[in-house]
Amino acid sequence: MGTNAPNSKYFCLYCNCKASLRWDMNKIWNNTENTRYVLMECLFADLIKKKEFQKQIKPAVELAFKNIKVHFKFFQSGKNWNWTSLMGPDKKKTLKEFPVSQFIPDIRGEDIEKLWREFYRLYTILHKEYLSDQEIDQFEIDTQNWICTFYRPTQGHMNSGTQISGLYRKDDVTPYMHVFAKHVPQFMRQLKEIGLSLRTFSTSSIEKKNHNHVCLFFGGTTMGGGTDGKSVVYNIMSFENRQLFYLINNTPKKIIARNIDVNNKES
Repeated sequence: MGTNAPNSKYFCLYCNCKASLRWDMNKIWNNTENTRYVLMECLFADLIKKKEFQKQIKPAVELAFKNIKVHFKFFQSGKNWNWTSLMGPDKKKTLKEFPVSQFIPDIRGEDIEKLWREFYRLYTILHKEYLSDQEIDQFEIDTQNWICTFYRPTQGHMNSGTQISGLYRKDDVTPYMHVFAKHVPQFMRQLKEIGLSLRTFSTSSIEKKNHNHVCLFFGGTTMGGGTDGKSVVYNIMSFENRQLFYLINNTPKKIIARNIDVNNKES
């Protein structure tokens, strides 16, 4: 649809950052036209690898979600484990309250839990009605530090008492995280100049539209695809074009059956 995929070499909508460099918070990427849910995924990837996952970890995680009043279940799709997709309010509650350190041992678990809480704090800043220049500058520093903590490598001597376990890899830094640290602060400054803030905008309608597309074209899952050899984007646009045609031309949405008397010319 005119933009590169998130897994392409030049993935970003707003700059020419290469995928291999999106972890690097020392580089400056200005907002220019491009000529080119990760915390949970990383946590569950760690847990699913463990042999006691199905019998012990899975029910414990589901219970932890129940305790914070969030509906959540693991389920198997073929040979892979998947889990309930969380929407806005449940995601925020999870970031704020889920006991990560209960499932990841030692200081690494505590640090990952801090990572979740810090992201929640940064997220709430985006919803403030007004931010000063100093607050925006501090937000930019904090988001970059957050990402540097995210891909922190193991420090110290292996198997020593001073060793500090690493968290995740540089390759785990997603396009969304790059935008969060390198472009959102610029958007905040640009909006402030015209008396607006990010709070003015919402992606809920886009999320709803995406949800409807997923349900319609994939039967309720993002896995799989069609069998007609056409791209998903083509099918979506064709469907919406038909909907617009029916709307503009006032096409009936249902057929009303009735009997017609062929001898009655007024029928």
